[in-house]
Amino acid sequence: MSATHTRDMLKQLRRTSKFYCPQCKEELQLRIGELVIPHFSHRKDSNCQQLFSEGESKEHLVGKRQLYSFFESKRITVQLEPYLKELSQRPDLLVTAQNEQYAIEFQCSNIPLKDVQARTKGYMNAGIHPLWLLKTPNLEKQKTARIQLIQLSPFRQQFITSHPQHGSTLLTYNPITSMFMYYSHLLFVQGYRFIAKVQQLPIAHQHFPFLHLKEPTKEEFQQYWQLHLQIRQRFLRQRLFLSRKGVQDTLLKRCYSIRISLEQLPLYIGLPVRYAQDIDVYIVEWQACLLFFLRDCNLSTSQVDDEIISTFMKKYPDYFQGDRGRTAIIHYISLLKKLRIHSIQSTEDESKIFHLLHREFLAKCYEN
Repeated sequence: MSATHTRDMLKQLRRTSKFYCPQCKEELQLRIGELVIPHFSHRKDSNCQQLFSEGESKEHLVGKRQLYSFFESKRITVQLEPYLKELSQRPDLLVTAQNEQYAIEFQCSNIPLKDVQARTKGYMNAGIHPLWLLKTPNLEKQKTARIQLIQLSPFRQQFITSHPQHGSTLLTYNPITSMFMYYSHLLFVQGYRFIAKVQQLPIAHQHFPFLHLKEPTKEEFQQYWQLHLQIRQRFLRQRLFLSRKGVQDTLLKRCYSIRISLEQLPLYIGLPVRYAQDIDVYIVEWQACLLFFLRDCNLSTSQVDDEIISTFMKKYPDYFQGDRGRTAIIHYISLLKKLRIHSIQSTEDESKIFHLLHREFLAKCYEN
């Protein structure tokens, strides 16, 4: 069906014509409702193995139609739900631009990761660029701040893309508001939490290939830093007052051994680092343990090598699974050397830490 067909034209066409599935050759029904966009459907007793546009949500159907119209308005060649026989796959949209093909999947619900990987691999093997576009989460209250603490489920995290110039981004689309939502320049915190630059873009202002947001300004990175400090301070306070182990808590005992309170740990303990998500505890926890470990071994940060890192990781098997986390440790040691931090009792300079992290952030040193 063409985007130029009106509902009246389609109703007339339905009275005078018959329609057949290009795969199973069964007769199709042309449904023309007032809410959902017109579409074809098989009969309930169909045996077709390539059913499409059936059982889909209203948001999915409307979103595909809006995206289809968007590409048409840009005079970009686009097909709606074409069946790719050689792949046995049917993307929501197949776009051809600048002699390149793009399979766009507008994903409104969670599906098994293995299905995502299989579809992605199929497109790539055929020389087609896969673009997964998630539906923007329905939140009761959208925050207005541009720099926000957000939560991304493991499913959504699989669709974060990394660009050498523009950093990490999760792009979503909301068919109700006709808005793209950018969660860009993601900085991992812990678990499902990230600090991100969040911005909406009306579909009328979008381009293709999809736009990238400008990197955060120094003032915006200051907001990253303040959110980071708030999260860090909240962790330390909760650990101090809510630890189930009480005085037997290892971290509390080690702080007491050098006569500082948990809340007085220097700011270079808890630095955001690359691949921090590979370690199963919050950055303050394992970074403090690493510096205490070096203190016990009478080692400075400048003496750390692969063997010492391996010994440390074996000492804390609950934190590290196999070799996961090694890159995060290496990045952390690199930051400490740049800051000229030699041990857990080195002095700190918050301004120096902030400027180093800002440079690392702009250099995309936190990208996976």
